[in-house]
Amino acid sequence: MRRLLLWCALGSAACASSTKAPETGPSTSRTVQVGGMPGKLTVTSQSRANVTNMAFTVDEVWKVLPLVLDSLGVKASSIDPAQHSIGAENFKVRVQLGRTPLSRYLECGGTQVGANADSYEVILNIVTQVQPVATGGSRLSTLFEAMAKPIAFSQGYSKCSTTGLFESRLVDAVKKRLQG
Repeated sequence: MRRLLLWCALGSAACASSTKAPETGPSTSRTVQVGGMPGKLTVTSQSRANVTNMAFTVDEVWKVLPLVLDSLGVKASSIDPAQHSIGAENFKVRVQLGRTPLSRYLECGGTQVGANADSYEVILNIVTQVQPVATGGSRLSTLFEAMAKPIAFSQGYSKCSTTGLFESRLVDAVKKRLQG
């Protein structure tokens, strides 16, 4: 089901016409009981794929994409050459991704001590897909989702939001490798 939601989000992102515009994917919701209190809380969230048009062909971008993800600290767990899709699903990280503190990539709330992303257990779902565009270039769509929970307390995962930095670093690294 999660994979279907990711593909739907990427599919809707493929329809973007601007150079760089996040697209809103399907909504997901869950109902939770809050600390034994009467009533329930329904949490609804939307996935956003970051979409960037590139002046490079699908094959050129696809060839460097695994290297770029690896340089950013992402260990790819799913690769689909037919769909030009690569990603990491249920990828657990703590403190940093590669050499970058997680709080630079994620907003998971915070305390007086600091950003939660830097001390919580974080599960990432990252899917990047390259598609051709009519102008001869390509479209790079990246879905970057995260959930986090405290290490020291018995608490469930909470959804985090992206700051957009990971997605922009990915695009910049692809361009740099192809232009260099």
